[in-house]
Amino acid sequence: MSPKWLTSLVRARQIQEEAAQAELAEARLRGRSAKQRVRSEGDRLDALCANQVPEAAAAFVAASVALQAAAATHAAAVETANDAQRTEDARHVALSEAARARLAAERLHENHTERERVAAARAEQRDNDEVAGYRHQANDQANDQDAP
Repeated sequence: MSPKWLTSLVRARQIQEEAAQAELAEARLRGRSAKQRVRSEGDRLDALCANQVPEAAAAFVAASVALQAAAATHAAAVETANDAQRTEDARHVALSEAARARLAAERLHENHTERERVAAARAEQRDNDEVAGYRHQANDQANDQDAP
């Protein structure tokens, strides 16, 4: 594996995580908006229920239709809020998965970097040992020539 490929993999995982964070933030915003709509539709429904029942038939029918429409709108708002919550939960799971993938890629990159560092240190140590061996051998030969 090349270090460039691993760096690209880590960056791609970071981008995926950032996108998942943005999607989660958007889902949370939609969820808050949907919950606010449920509250406002609930308040509207409560206000319609609190009104006194009109005595005129036409007014009674109109009030009943308005109440039914408000109830239907409230039910739709509740369903939208539930959908938004499910979406938010799914986005949270996606963010967790993206974070795990990024961490795994970072660990892979760190392990590769560490293996390369250890290999370079071993190679340097081998070179130093070889140089020391040549110097020792040269010293021995010089001492043998100086000895009578």
